Amino acid sequence: TMGEREEDSTEEAWLQLRPVEPLPSQCCGGGCSPCVFDLYHRDLARWEAARASKDRSLLSGQESQSCPSKLSPETFLAFRISAMDKLTKDTYRVRFALPGNSQLGLQPGQHLILRGIVDDLEIQRAYTPISPANSEGYFEVLIKCYQTGLMSRYVKSWRVGDTASWRGPFGGFFYKPNQENSLEQLPWSYREKTRFGRLGQGLIEELVHCCRRKPFALVCGSAEFTEDIARCLQCAGLTGDSYFLF
Repeated sequence: TMGEREEDSTEEAWLQLRPVEPLPSQCCGGGCSPCVFDLYHRDLARWEAARASKDRSLLSGQESQSCPSKLSPETFLAFRISAMDKLTKDTYRVRFALPGNSQLGLQPGQHLILRGIVDDLEIQRAYTPISPANSEGYFEVLIKCYQTGLMSRYVKSWRVGDTASWRGPFGGFFYKPNQENSLEQLPWSYREKTRFGRLGQGLIEELVHCCRRKPFALVCGSAEFTEDIARCLQCAGLTGDSYFLF
C-alpha cells in the first residue's frame, strides 16, 4: 500500500543517515580528544535519539556541517598546497595557504590530524606544524615518507594547487613563558627525559627567546638531522655546552 511504501522510504532514509563506524586506519593512535571513535559514538547516539523521536532535523544538521569554514577538532577542513619542497629523498616540507593574512592559531606543541584516502581506504595521521606560531597566511609541515606507508603514498601524490584535509588542534600541554608548565621551569633533573623532535628555525628561536634562563636541549636523530638542529640552536644563540647530540 501507499502507506507501507512511504514507511519503507522513511526507514531507508534513516538507515542512509546512520553514522558509519570508522575503520582502524582512520585512528591515528595519538590519543586525540575527540578521537574519530568518540565522534562516531556521539553521532550514533544523536542518530538513535533522533530516529526514536522521528526528529528529521538530523537531516539539516548533518548538511550544515558538510562545509565547515573554521579549523575544528571535530570536522576536517581543506587547505590548498601553495608550495612543496623535497628536502631529501624521503622528506617533504609542505606549505598550506591560509585565508588572507590569518594565523593557524596553534600553540607550540599542538598538532593537527591529516586525512588521506589510498585505494578507497581512509587513513589519518598526526603532524605538528613547523612554521612559527605567528606565521600569517600559511602553515608548514615536515613529512617523512616511508616505502610501505599508506599516508606516504598519499603525500607523494600531492602537487601544488591540490588540497588536503586537516582537523585540530590537539594537545593539552600549552607552553607559556616562565610559567610552571613551561620548558624553562623544568628542574634540571629532567634533562635526561627531555628531547626535541623536528623543529624549524623560526620555532626553535621562538622557544629559546621565551626562556627566562638559558635552556638545555637534547637532540636525538640521524647524523644529518642532529647537525641540522645544532645549526638551528647555534643560530638561536645557544653555545655547544647548551645542547647534547645523541
